[in-house]
Amino acid sequence: MKKLSIFAILTCLAISAFSVTYNLGLSPLKTEVEMYPGDIQTFELNLVNGTLADVNYQLEIGAFMLDKNGAYIYLTKDSTYTFSCAKWIKFPNNETNVNVRALQTSKIQVSIEVPRSVRYGGDYYAMIWANFIPKENTPTSSNATGTGISIERRFRFGSIVHVTVKGRPANSKLTLDKIEIVNLDVMATSTQRGLRKRGLRISAIVKNSGDTSFRPTGDYLIISSDNKVWGRGDLMMDRTDLVMPQIEREMYALYDRSLPAGEYTVKINLKSGERFLNHKEETFSIVESTSSSKPLDVNVLLSPSEITGDVKAGRNQMGKFELSNREFSTISATIDAVTLSMDENGYWIFGSRIDDVKLYPDNFTLREDQKRVIPFSYKVSQDATGLYAFALRIKTSAENSSNLSTFYIPVMMRIIGTTRYGFEITNVEKIMPSTPTDKAFLRVWIKNTGNTFTNFNIIYDIVDPQMNYLTLQAQYLSESGFSIFPSIERYVDIPIGNYKISKAGEYRIPMMITYKGDKNSNQQIKTEITFEITQDDLVRMGSVQS
Repeated sequence: MKKLSIFAILTCLAISAFSVTYNLGLSPLKTEVEMYPGDIQTFELNLVNGTLADVNYQLEIGAFMLDKNGAYIYLTKDSTYTFSCAKWIKFPNNETNVNVRALQTSKIQVSIEVPRSVRYGGDYYAMIWANFIPKENTPTSSNATGTGISIERRFRFGSIVHVTVKGRPANSKLTLDKIEIVNLDVMATSTQRGLRKRGLRISAIVKNSGDTSFRPTGDYLIISSDNKVWGRGDLMMDRTDLVMPQIEREMYALYDRSLPAGEYTVKINLKSGERFLNHKEETFSIVESTSSSKPLDVNVLLSPSEITGDVKAGRNQMGKFELSNREFSTISATIDAVTLSMDENGYWIFGSRIDDVKLYPDNFTLREDQKRVIPFSYKVSQDATGLYAFALRIKTSAENSSNLSTFYIPVMMRIIGTTRYGFEITNVEKIMPSTPTDKAFLRVWIKNTGNTFTNFNIIYDIVDPQMNYLTLQAQYLSESGFSIFPSIERYVDIPIGNYKISKAGEYRIPMMITYKGDKNSNQQIKTEITFEITQDDLVRMGSVQS
């Protein structure tokens, strides 16, 4: 009798911290080395088996790139991507099959040899895959012809290798290639009024035509033809901020205001760290508008946007920030300090004035393009524990104007030797779509059970009732994380409508809460939540017909 095998491949770009949750794993997630042409280096790769049976891993090497949205494009070892180092990597004795005993971890020595003939320095990438095929196959019935079908699930874990080649000329060049402005007001009006959006989508294509990688940042400024400022903000990238050599990435921002009719210019700056890379401008028109928006009163830049650190109780402390005038005229500024707290949405709550913070000076003027560093001091009481927090309040006004613009800088200090960290999930709410365009998501309430502030993130997978992973790789809920104060419950939303949920039953989300501890050390807590998908949910999500 013939046997027809169908391979259902589940690709998991796993990280070592999930090895207990998955019971299988590969670490480290990423290996970074600096080498010269002709150099040979070795590093260890850990193959984890947390199951009660021996498993066989099949190792292979591949290349990858990123598309403009940051999604991985997996390539073969023999791909023509110029900055692939896949062919430089070898396993000992060319062994690609490794048996790992039950509840054991096997360490594999991996060698990298940079060819002497490599032409350019810069950054080269590869992916090491560990494939595991469970011995158990899902039993199936035979059809009328006697042909049976067996389904085999395959787990695939990946580890990135990043080699920086030194000692060869390397061209470092990242440019703004194209700017596009989409008026969301017009788009929504021409489609469905009930789903109307507002504002602009500002996108810029950044092109890496060099040999080195970048992790750029960008900001935008919107001005009208009479030089009034209407908006400013930062550009962001989806999934990852990495721009590999010889690829293009999209940076974008959503400007959530409707502009009046008129001519405008978007000015975009591109930076890498403190290094200025590029500047580009794009002029656009708003033809029709019912907006009653007004330009921003005062355009200033505050650096940093928040201040964090570690302090000792009973000590006098010093800090500083910088205020830059981006107006076309002189501005005045008055500065004091207020109480600081947080609501369930993660929004700051700025309270009443406090007198314990001294500023030097607390009022002054700045000419056009002038900047000033403002020191401040405060004392942490001897019996303070966990957290000392307040906000700097900056009130600014333009020359010959009575209108005030108010800005805040949160200041959050962990008190050394008294901090405690902890999180608990207090509630999980399933929210199903009410219209065909809405998305389903889980609203997960997280409580900070410690006594100090921190920044946390969630990494998660979604597992269906048949133990199939719906995610292609572990998902980060946020690029920058979420700030949270002690004893505060705030919610985060995990999207579930983006996955192929086709069966009713109990779904699991294995997750890891990562957070910043003392001195910004990385900590983690593993946990799991479950949620039920009913037949009615499937109808509302559009997975089945009603």
